[in-house]
Amino acid sequence: MKERTGIERLVKYLFEHQETLLSPKAEQAARMCILDEIGCGIYGSRTREGRNLIQAAADLKYCGDIPVWGTQNLLTEDMAAMVNGALCHIRELDDVHYAILHTGAVCVPAAMAVAQRCGSTWRQLLGAVITGVEVSVRIAEGMDFLEHRERGWHGTATCGSFGAAAAAGMLLGLDEQQMTNALGIAGSRTGGSWAFAADGAMTKRIHPGLAARDGILSAYLAKHGITGPRHVLEAADGGIYRMMSSRYCLGVLDAVKEKTAIEEVEFKWFASCKSVHSPYTAAYEIYRRHGFREPEDICTVRAEVNRSAIEMAGSNYRQDSIVSAQISIPYGVALGLMGCRGQAGDYTEERLRDSRILETAGKVVVAESEAMNRLRRNEKRSAAKVTVHWKDGSSDTETVTAPKGSMFNPLSQEDITGKFMDLTGGIVGEHVAREIADTVLKSSNMENTHRITDILKRQI
Repeated sequence: MKERTGIERLVKYLFEHQETLLSPKAEQAARMCILDEIGCGIYGSRTREGRNLIQAAADLKYCGDIPVWGTQNLLTEDMAAMVNGALCHIRELDDVHYAILHTGAVCVPAAMAVAQRCGSTWRQLLGAVITGVEVSVRIAEGMDFLEHRERGWHGTATCGSFGAAAAAGMLLGLDEQQMTNALGIAGSRTGGSWAFAADGAMTKRIHPGLAARDGILSAYLAKHGITGPRHVLEAADGGIYRMMSSRYCLGVLDAVKEKTAIEEVEFKWFASCKSVHSPYTAAYEIYRRHGFREPEDICTVRAEVNRSAIEMAGSNYRQDSIVSAQISIPYGVALGLMGCRGQAGDYTEERLRDSRILETAGKVVVAESEAMNRLRRNEKRSAAKVTVHWKDGSSDTETVTAPKGSMFNPLSQEDITGKFMDLTGGIVGEHVAREIADTVLKSSNMENTHRITDILKRQI
């Protein structure tokens, strides 16, 4: 008997462990994931970047019947998934996994688009989201995902298309061979670089959407007999693991774990890159003890973080780029020291022009810490230590290892629901927002998902 390839091992695991994957805890986490992503997407639809994305899709004439959340626009499955995925990620409020992945912004839009087309039940939709997240995470964990990021890759883009293909494939009823082909197709053209950080470009926003779109296309191609490379991960010539990481382990792909990947997903409280959350929180705690101090009173600020955090968010921001602020530890530390709450309202063009933030951020030195490196590798904690020295000779230090929203300090269902209402109530109205939340959280597994689609299709 021939040895199974990495993708074949992963697909076999998915089909043999469906009941385990669809545990009550995983299904509840999937409901939280769906609600959170819809909220982020509706909020994103009202941003300038969001409106531009929607207009681009309209210009391309991708008319269909899948709703763009928070709008009256209806697009085809693949384009709706692309736009909704991008909208989810526009303000960095969408969920994140410690393997440096934004799983929900990829898997939820893809699954919901295909679920509408297939007339799926809630159990089928939840199962698709759970499976998609599981695949994305296992693909990432099969390689050194920290090194993958340090090489310049964006894991949400490189691993996300696999997850979207798996989510769509489950809803389309693909068999094992077809699913293997779907993942092979997705992997054969996946990609996405971190180059946006150099100038604050908007491509980071669209990476989840592009992965969602490509995953759907891969699943449909596989359903109709198009084959994909079975060795897409480990092939000597062109295997993505060999290209994207110096080491990998196929055993992770079918290893039995204590909990599903979706149960490890962190729902964000702050509107920034995860690497900013601990430095921001540390700075905010210093603010709480000392109150606001003018930038000219500050001598130096030192933020100690792990190496990966420096790679992702160690640079200062550009006043003309919200993206650059959301992936900037100096900007986040400045927000914290000024007593700002780190929410979406702190990442606007007006706030970026605040001279006090700019002056404070300019005094922040971001440094690599071996202690923080150990916490990141050994405990999966993205921690930070912030020290402020003032010109009057005083100083203070704060270390944060579990910022709000991390898996060590997770949001409750009430937190996630409250976040959803805050993001959407002013856009769709409190009544509709509550109806969406109740439908996502309370629909029985055997109910059809058409109701949530009908609500999202209503004119706003």
